[in-house]
Amino acid sequence: MKVVGLFVSLLAASRPRKKVKTGKQIRREGDALTLHSKRLDWAIRTDGVVLIDLENVRGKSNFELTHRELLKRTALWAKTQNLEDRVSMIVDHGTLHEAYYLPDGGLSMVFAGPRMKADDVLARDAAFFERNTLVVTADNELMSRIRNTVQKSEADIAVQFIQPIKFITDLENLNNRFERQQRKLEGEKEGNDGDSLTNVVDQDPDETIEEEALEAKKNEIFEQIDDEVKIRASMYQTETQMREKKNMNTPKKRRKLERRARQLCERLALKGGQSIDHLTTLNGVTAYDRKFQDEVLSQWEELRRCATRREMTGDRILLAENFRRQIEKISNESGNEDKNNEDESHSMKYVKHIKSMVGKRVPTSMGAGGIHNLDETADYKRGDGPLRLVVVSDTHGYEEGLTPGETILPQGDVLLHLGDFAIDSSVKKKNKAIIKFDAWLARQNFRTKIVLRGNHDPFSVSFPLSNANFVSRPKGISIDGKLTMTLVPYCSPRNLSSSWRNLPMYSDIIASHSPPRGVLDKCYNGANAGCASLRGKVERMIAGPPNLWVCGHIHEGRGSEKVAFGSISPRETLCVNASNANSGRANRIAYGPVVMEIDEEGIATVLQGDKIVEAREQSTKLEEELVETGEGAAVP
Repeated sequence: MKVVGLFVSLLAASRPRKKVKTGKQIRREGDALTLHSKRLDWAIRTDGVVLIDLENVRGKSNFELTHRELLKRTALWAKTQNLEDRVSMIVDHGTLHEAYYLPDGGLSMVFAGPRMKADDVLARDAAFFERNTLVVTADNELMSRIRNTVQKSEADIAVQFIQPIKFITDLENLNNRFERQQRKLEGEKEGNDGDSLTNVVDQDPDETIEEEALEAKKNEIFEQIDDEVKIRASMYQTETQMREKKNMNTPKKRRKLERRARQLCERLALKGGQSIDHLTTLNGVTAYDRKFQDEVLSQWEELRRCATRREMTGDRILLAENFRRQIEKISNESGNEDKNNEDESHSMKYVKHIKSMVGKRVPTSMGAGGIHNLDETADYKRGDGPLRLVVVSDTHGYEEGLTPGETILPQGDVLLHLGDFAIDSSVKKKNKAIIKFDAWLARQNFRTKIVLRGNHDPFSVSFPLSNANFVSRPKGISIDGKLTMTLVPYCSPRNLSSSWRNLPMYSDIIASHSPPRGVLDKCYNGANAGCASLRGKVERMIAGPPNLWVCGHIHEGRGSEKVAFGSISPRETLCVNASNANSGRANRIAYGPVVMEIDEEGIATVLQGDKIVEAREQSTKLEEELVETGEGAAVP
């Protein structure tokens, strides 16, 4: 009997037990649903707006929901919840940082573009509406950034968050109920007469193209894309690992990751490595090429629906660009973006805000803390031309020497002071000099003024007269959603490492107080005083080093040099030391400002008066060509 009892008990123990939820778990789930409903009711009742992190929502659905499906369901949800014209969806990637208004759904669609993330757009614009805001995201870091933005806003508003899982459940239930009603009302009738969002984007094949040759070309491209997507995913993963300190604290680990990075770059180069760029670019594309791009992107979306491989970053870049082109077509055909009346919806206002901002080429923050822009006071307007950057550094209280006789600096879009504006003296004299420096900044005519902290400058300072941005910790900014700039003030290697992990993986421009070690950093005693830690981090960027690196700090290093950082990428970087003070201990201004223009591809040209010198041809130091200037003339 004992043996039989033991056998029965073992058999019972081996059976899979049905999981029974405890009362605490049931109450917790019920509280979550109640909280979700309360926050949604709060947004509706207070006439608030809803911002949706679209890729975060897709990720919580395991990327089973496509962009178009999510758009259709969200439009239906907005109508049902009386949230029409109050919902904005922010999408990662896209060739352009652009916004579109969809009148049929009452939604605004914002694409972050290639140089920003959806997180950056959400954190930047969370307080734009000056209304209570409900954000759909599960990203805790983004939640913190949005709270900071709202707290710094002068408007009396609040922000709440709802989880994407609950939002997806609402969309699914609503969509199922709607489909049941449609089947009941229409019976056996099939069609999509009411689905204007879908019908507009369906494309008819061009029967004039030679189909066999075209299909063969497409199949070849699809194979190249698939290989490139996999390699790029491995590169992103390796880049992330290289940014983590624990993976780089021993030479063996460092060499292993760097070797893997070089191998991936070589594999990508052998495969061509340009398929994704060619399919998403808009520069120099003919009508025939654009049509071929659209067809390949649409077919890639169809292939992804039945693919067994998980969706990767390269896939999301292609899918987002295909979605952006579809939305662009819908928006252009609706023709409602030029509407201008007093009853303009919140979604329409947001779209116009994005479009006006993109046209002005002003910097926007990509991290905590905003960037102040003085659009209303700047007379200098270049429209869609290249970005004009005026760079000064190491003025040490002698900034008036740059603008003798009450003149001003050459006009431009952004004024960059790379640090060491303060003087070495008593606190009283130093504060007086800072007030004088702020007044000098206020006289300069720029949309945006950015001042980095130097080793002689205080950790915290404000510029109330000029409203200039003081940067004391590394951060990234985006200009027009097309160019990225990494700002690196003087800081310890520890602070640099902790901040570097949160910066973009690629930057068109690096602006730092210290030069990289071994480049334009030789002191009067012959020693190299550049930052080795910063140079090492740039050399390990898999996406490649920047096109331009401007710095200061070492007065004797004034000049320019082209340098290839590391062996991962063959790209050369134009390095410019823009120090204005004399060699040795500063007692006067010896050189004028550096004036540069940067095009949309990040290629810089240094301007000398009216003569333009191509950056690609600059291989000798600027110090041999520099002369002292008068009346604010530009000197490279």
